[in-house]
Amino acid sequence: MKSAQDYKDSIRAMKPVVYAFGEKVEQVCDHPTFAPTLNAIGLTYEMAKDTENETLMAVKSPFTGTMINRFLHICQSQEDLIQRGELGKFFTPYHGACIGARCAGTAALNALYATTHDIDKKNGTDYHERFVNFLKYAQNEDLVCSGAITDAKGDRSLSPGRQADPDVYLHVVEKQSDGIIVRGAKAHQSGAALANFALVAPTVNLKENEKQFAVAFAVPPNAQGIIHLAEAPAPNARRLHVQDEMDFGNFAYGVHGSTHMIFDDVFIPEEMVFMCGEYEFAGELAANFGHLQRLASACCKCGHCDLTCGAAAVAADYNGCEKMSHIRDKLVEISFQSALAYGSALASGYKGHRHASGVYIPDPLLVNAAKLQAVEAVWIAAKLAGEITGGIIDTAPTQKDFNNPHIARYVDKYFRGKNSVSTENRVRIARLVEYLIGQGSIIPTESSQGAGPSAVQRLVIRQSTNVNYLKRRAKEMAGIKE
Repeated sequence: MKSAQDYKDSIRAMKPVVYAFGEKVEQVCDHPTFAPTLNAIGLTYEMAKDTENETLMAVKSPFTGTMINRFLHICQSQEDLIQRGELGKFFTPYHGACIGARCAGTAALNALYATTHDIDKKNGTDYHERFVNFLKYAQNEDLVCSGAITDAKGDRSLSPGRQADPDVYLHVVEKQSDGIIVRGAKAHQSGAALANFALVAPTVNLKENEKQFAVAFAVPPNAQGIIHLAEAPAPNARRLHVQDEMDFGNFAYGVHGSTHMIFDDVFIPEEMVFMCGEYEFAGELAANFGHLQRLASACCKCGHCDLTCGAAAVAADYNGCEKMSHIRDKLVEISFQSALAYGSALASGYKGHRHASGVYIPDPLLVNAAKLQAVEAVWIAAKLAGEITGGIIDTAPTQKDFNNPHIARYVDKYFRGKNSVSTENRVRIARLVEYLIGQGSIIPTESSQGAGPSAVQRLVIRQSTNVNYLKRRAKEMAGIKE
């Protein structure tokens, strides 16, 4: 298996066409809004080489006979599904960001393995053989494969064949003797510019008159005609103008690294095409991808909740309120909500079924319940972590404030919590919580902390409720005489 540096060097050499904040990116590996994601993906290489993580992050491939990174593995059993879920929960607290290029790629590899088998069985095509050849190549070279499924979609009330502009769903515009030409876009693709290959597939069910949209293939992100448009969430803009690592919370890894992939008449060689016109299998492919990716995503989000819980607990320690009952209750609630999602996700693996190709697919009901609960858990964790940490999330000073000799002593004095904890450390953990709860605006935290935190409102409500009167009414209703 490759080293992290080998992976980074491979991306540096590819030089995909990328635009970020309106400007062309000369080297994506060095850009402030991509380098952290590169580091996060690099961790998948570093940690897979650690013998302590060997059984979780590495597995023997039945196709090459060698040890490979689990992100390239085809799930051959229910235990493989469980391991895939556990990998997400275990790994996320190490980076606290996204390795989506590998995560979605794993689901795409498994979904394509299953669906190409089904297409060949019905039509006598050779898509499965082509795909297995690509799979072996990816495993032997330890490549990062992203999953490119979601289309731009245009008018959501219309199917692909009824759109005013057909390009809002990626489609074949020309068939040649040695390949196809495709046009369209794949929207908000995690780590797509930092992958060695993108695995492209349909995102919806298709009808017979929509055959041109039924296309799946593998393509490198630097193929001629592919343009990447970088995402621009508010926190990313800060990275363009600030270099002080203290101000980011998660400086090393904390960027999603997503791009829109524009396909401007891109040539795909025949050997890399895994579906072309087989519209009746588009829905199956999209569904299998969804089930597999939701298993990984649910467990990843549980790992994110775990990290948020830890950060909130540190913030409570630094604020001196770690022993308050309402703080403890909030930390327990974060863990409880995360555990519900994680349990459902693991159950979907245990209840997973074997596809005719040999791929194991999670139980659809349980894995979708797990994903829904995981999303709920993330929102709840964000709310509670914000309440625990306090208004400093919105008002924390910058590293430059700490370094300014005219105000440094005021910063140190008036932003301090516990006297035994440095002000800098209190600000650092507040920045991490800010990052983890997606605080790109002061409105959520200010709404919670402004005019007093929720614990104060609950105290006043408790004091203002005439419980004795309500107890008397209840006893009278029950016929209790004293």
